[in-house]
Amino acid sequence: DFIVGLGFTDDASVLAAAMAAVHSALKPAHYAAAKIFLDKQAPPADDEDEDEIVGMPFLDHLEELRWRILKALAAIVLGAAVAFAFSDPLLHLLTAPYEDAVYSLEQQGSPGPVEAMKRWLEEVRGLRVEEPSVGEATRPALPYNRQLQSLKVMTWFFVTLQVALLGGLILALPVVFFQFWRFVAPGLLTTEKKLFLPIVAMSVACFTAGAAVAHSLVLPIGLRFFLSLEPKGMTSQWAVDEYIGFVLRLIFGFGIVFEMPVISLFLARLGLITADYLRGIRRYAVVVLFVVSAVFTPPDPLSQLMMALPLLGLYEVSIWVAVVAGRRRQKSEDDTLDD
Repeated sequence: DFIVGLGFTDDASVLAAAMAAVHSALKPAHYAAAKIFLDKQAPPADDEDEDEIVGMPFLDHLEELRWRILKALAAIVLGAAVAFAFSDPLLHLLTAPYEDAVYSLEQQGSPGPVEAMKRWLEEVRGLRVEEPSVGEATRPALPYNRQLQSLKVMTWFFVTLQVALLGGLILALPVVFFQFWRFVAPGLLTTEKKLFLPIVAMSVACFTAGAAVAHSLVLPIGLRFFLSLEPKGMTSQWAVDEYIGFVLRLIFGFGIVFEMPVISLFLARLGLITADYLRGIRRYAVVVLFVVSAVFTPPDPLSQLMMALPLLGLYEVSIWVAVVAGRRRQKSEDDTLDD
């Protein structure tokens, strides 16, 4: 084609003779050099699975998503089976804040909400020492008018299932985040794929920290507030399924909202948000965070503040995470352009 394009000849025999001469003149070293050059020009090959995913049509992407979801659900079911085997200790862990609140208020003579909050803060700070009778070993049974009760035939069974499912989700969090990452990783750059381990580790740590804050701080405050509102001598036997459901929603909600820095890191590395954007919407974010706090916490102002204040701190942390992620993304892009 090159010879014909130059206008020398279009005779087939002449062209065949010219190609044979060129072929005989080239040495094996020339072919090797040409192969090395072409290999350098070719894009780097990724994993076979990732190449298949990138080239998939839309329906195949849905099929891949389905399998990732099924694998995550299988991990949750397996974790739930393990948690179901330890359901009794888990249920005791969830009901312990209620028992502590009842014993504390009984010793204080059923004070009002303000006095109950004040005395709880003193107990946390170590300024007030509880009576020995409330120790775990010598603690008496709950008063009859304060005991949790089961109102339906299968209540305790469904409560155990709820606890097992949440425990299974917590145990399966690394697998769930791994499956999500495997689905989105083929569309990311090589530098962005290196975030896999930090993001998974931060996700598990942030969820666990949120659940611990809900169980150790917000739940005791909310329970003392509600119990202190009830008149002295009133029979108040809460349904155990409603109580456990309330506790699980609170723990799960705190775990989710504590993922804010992880989400900011992921979106910033993708270039979808920047630190300047987060600073610009800070005033609106404050309102949204207080609304979220009001949804996930009991309807008392102290519990809402106990969730809103950490969220405001996490929002500021998210801004600094976006700053660092943005700088690294810009550096990666500059290095790519230089190459």
